[in-house]
Amino acid sequence: MSTSLKAEFRPVKLGLGYFDPDAFIRSQWNLPRWVYLVWRCFWFVWHLAWIIGSGVNTRLNKARYPEEGVKWFIYLTNTTLLLTTLTCTVDLLAVMFVTCFRKGSVTVPVTKDEEARGLPLKEEIIFKGEFTVEKGLEGYTTTWYLKLVWLLYNMIGSVNILVTIMYWAVEYNGSTDVVGVEVHSINTVFILTNHMMTAMPCQILHFIYPMLYLALYALFTYIYYACDGTDIKGRPVIYSVVDWGKAYPTAITVVVGILVFVPLVHLVLFAIYTFRIFLHSKINSETYSTGTHNQENSRNDETRREMHEVPSGVEMRPIAVS
Repeated sequence: MSTSLKAEFRPVKLGLGYFDPDAFIRSQWNLPRWVYLVWRCFWFVWHLAWIIGSGVNTRLNKARYPEEGVKWFIYLTNTTLLLTTLTCTVDLLAVMFVTCFRKGSVTVPVTKDEEARGLPLKEEIIFKGEFTVEKGLEGYTTTWYLKLVWLLYNMIGSVNILVTIMYWAVEYNGSTDVVGVEVHSINTVFILTNHMMTAMPCQILHFIYPMLYLALYALFTYIYYACDGTDIKGRPVIYSVVDWGKAYPTAITVVVGILVFVPLVHLVLFAIYTFRIFLHSKINSETYSTGTHNQENSRNDETRREMHEVPSGVEMRPIAVS
């Protein structure tokens, strides 16, 4: 049974439960577990190295004096880099734990209580001439640490892309350094390549999470301004487009950025997700078709066995009638 993508807008889709929690700890492309683990290790080490390098670079080369290096934390670019590093850390730990101690699987059947509360059962975006949502009968409980991984990825995905756009379109002054390229360009490369690599799902209503993150950051910038805070160069603004000394245009910029651009970028990520599912289904279409056919035949055989009380070891064959 299938339904349209209108199902993506059901309130239950705001939650972090998913029918197939193993999707959070494997590749979309059926790669060996160790390959996916190496992928996770690489990005963890990459972000850890660059967050250390960014902090040192700020303290030694950008701050007016070393003690102001702590202002590294006031920039959206840096807080998002920190959050991205945290995300990669939690993701790596989750993949390592499941791979080493759970035999590569975290599937625990959904309880009746969870089903009664409307947690999603088995459903997957597939391609049948158009994108639809395939619904099944059985789902599994998503563990708390996988919900945390999903929450973090939802927060950093759209925001990293917006950081890149904002920097190169507004803040870039004609010169940068290798750290600037990493935190304003490679961050988006990571989001896009990881989005294509992992089997992790993307749900439209999850744009609420990056919206909340940016709303909290905007509130911080206002409080920081009200307390006479300055940037790393001693100026009263952190970003030129978020200057609370010009309250009206800044408020408009913040509201439009949060309510318009965040959902739009999240929709782009959702489109990439549907393309990934489409591409995967095309590559594996013969396998899917054969598997589905075999499963259907198996279910039909079981039904006939139950109706006619045929022993399970006896093969069911059609009878030709002349």
